[in-house]
Amino acid sequence: MQTVTIPEYIRRVKLSEARRAKYYELGKKPPKAKKYHDKKKYEYREIKGFGKRRFLVDKETGDRVIANPRAAGTPNYIVINGQKIYNGEVSGPFRNKLMKAIKKEMSIYTDTLKPIKDFPVRINLEIHDVIQEDGSSYWDVDNRSWPYIKAFQDCLTGDRGNCKKIIEDDHCVYVTQPPVPLFIPVGNPKDRKLVFTITKEDDDRILKHKEFKEHLKKLKT
Repeated sequence: MQTVTIPEYIRRVKLSEARRAKYYELGKKPPKAKKYHDKKKYEYREIKGFGKRRFLVDKETGDRVIANPRAAGTPNYIVINGQKIYNGEVSGPFRNKLMKAIKKEMSIYTDTLKPIKDFPVRINLEIHDVIQEDGSSYWDVDNRSWPYIKAFQDCLTGDRGNCKKIIEDDHCVYVTQPPVPLFIPVGNPKDRKLVFTITKEDDDRILKHKEFKEHLKKLKT
């Protein structure tokens, strides 16, 4: 059995140094602030370079009204959550950046593990964290854990040379159970941690299965 603990595991990733400004556009979500409904001061107008699209502008200056003044120009962070990946909210380059950040931190700890030659194995995961994220909302164990489970197995297999290789592969003959998460509550966010435990498979339904034994033997030779 081998156990690796990742203290204060990464919870958010910086996607960009500065968020782009957003503007109110005709036909899309209108501004809530009543002052922008004053037709003497504001109007929707076509802007050069944007074709027939019409944006809300200040009549006096001709400038477009920024819809996200507090966020524009500030770093863009995203909280790590598997649901944001599979529902398409985070995709493409941003998804890769998110996973790369998780694995970069995680590899510091997985690199301390000893290479495994005796297969198959199963993996368990304990997520030690507070009950409510940011002190206000409950969170789903499966949505929280998915990116870390994927990153951990990538790290174990070497992540294309970015980590120390602990196992040759993570297919079903070598890993019969990927990390199964269990939530353990703590009182302080700084006490959060991920604890991965790798143990030898002991289920005879697997180990004594004729075809499985043949595949395992072939892979060992």
